[in-house]
Amino acid sequence: FVRHAQTDANAKHYLQGQSDGVLNKVGLAQAASIAEHLHLFFIEKIFSSNQRRAVATASAIANHHGLTVQTDPRLQEWNCGDWDAMPAVDFQRMVREQGLKASTLQPPNGENFQQVRSRAQDVLGEILSQNEGKSVLICSHGDFIRSMIGVLMEIDADIAANILLDNASYSILEKQQGSWKILTINRIS
Repeated sequence: FVRHAQTDANAKHYLQGQSDGVLNKVGLAQAASIAEHLHLFFIEKIFSSNQRRAVATASAIANHHGLTVQTDPRLQEWNCGDWDAMPAVDFQRMVREQGLKASTLQPPNGENFQQVRSRAQDVLGEILSQNEGKSVLICSHGDFIRSMIGVLMEIDADIAANILLDNASYSILEKQQGSWKILTINRIS
């Protein structure tokens, strides 16, 4: 899993959700750096959220591998509805003051984390069943990648929400003897 490189919303610590931000100058450099770092990795297919920040990051990696990026809107970030563009400090304060957990978050006009997790389970099931035994890279977003890791590792949503994933980081999971193992998490090139 690769989290997309930095956007202005990331740099300013705003929730970004499904708003379609583009990579900023730092993000473009991060995308080039992770693409260079991963160029020796064996990757057979690349899937990406259809949001521009993820496609740009995935495309930088794909260029080093002679691959085409396959986009899927189900790989989009958590739809944080009316909370989109909220400063992260305000969001964290609201969560703390109201005693909310990832499993109970329900933004107005958005989706809850059970819906995100269900979407992650569906798209992962499809990608993995169609690519059995292949090395697949999925470029997506922080909350969505946490959900995918939670699904594969059978980790509760409230625990998976605590996994730190920096912009332009990668995490490697591998299926060994029928179960998923984390080989690395939040690795920066």
